[in-house]
Amino acid sequence: MKEKNFEYTPELYDLQMNWPRRLSKEKDFFEKIIKERKVKKILEIGGGIGRHAQMFSEMVDSVTFMEPSEDMLQYAKANILKSGSVKAVNGGFEDLDRLVFENFDMITCLGNTLPILENRKNVKMALKQTSKKLTKGGIAIFQFLNFEPKIMEQNRFYAPRIFKKDNKKYIFLKHFEYEKVKTRVDFMIIEIDADDNIISSDNRSTFLCTLRKNLFLKMAYNSGFKKVELLGTGGTEEFDKNRHISLYALLYN
Repeated sequence: MKEKNFEYTPELYDLQMNWPRRLSKEKDFFEKIIKERKVKKILEIGGGIGRHAQMFSEMVDSVTFMEPSEDMLQYAKANILKSGSVKAVNGGFEDLDRLVFENFDMITCLGNTLPILENRKNVKMALKQTSKKLTKGGIAIFQFLNFEPKIMEQNRFYAPRIFKKDNKKYIFLKHFEYEKVKTRVDFMIIEIDADDNIISSDNRSTFLCTLRKNLFLKMAYNSGFKKVELLGTGGTEEFDKNRHISLYALLYN
């Protein structure tokens, strides 16, 4: 049977992640910061389908949720965002001045959204825009991969993720090809029927800005942040570039 591409919908994006497990791991990390810093207003940029925005709405007075994909935004509004304290905005970093007219105690950008901006120029723009939208004493939290060559080589292939829906099985595969300036990410999603026949597949690649530790720190300080704290995967300890596969960057203005 000839394979064909199928549309990678927000629903498939949602299903391929074990959200209850992920959010349960992250909740204490964010809740601690929010309480310690008395955060009342949060801006989340590149929020995907809104899972984090909904979680944040249970911790603060108001959440502004920005997502550049109209499809993702509509899915979030229809299926995830149940709190009246969440305001959904269709846009990204480049739209902040045009669409958002207030400042925030905390700004978040999670799940590799920053490297997805693809090049250093766009990352610098995002950091500067973020700094401008923080209240005095505010905090920005970015989450992204550890792009050190040793770690990237050790984690080039992610374990396949498999789930079933409507008598079909979906297999998600991901591969990274590290390069000094840009890192290529290859995705394959295979759709299988009840008889284990492949009925369709989707193969696509995207590029991430290779955001190594020292480069990111230089960009952050040049963007106006006064202090940067790097925490390892899970946010429970100081970031070790030779051990952690991802990091949280806490930026203070």
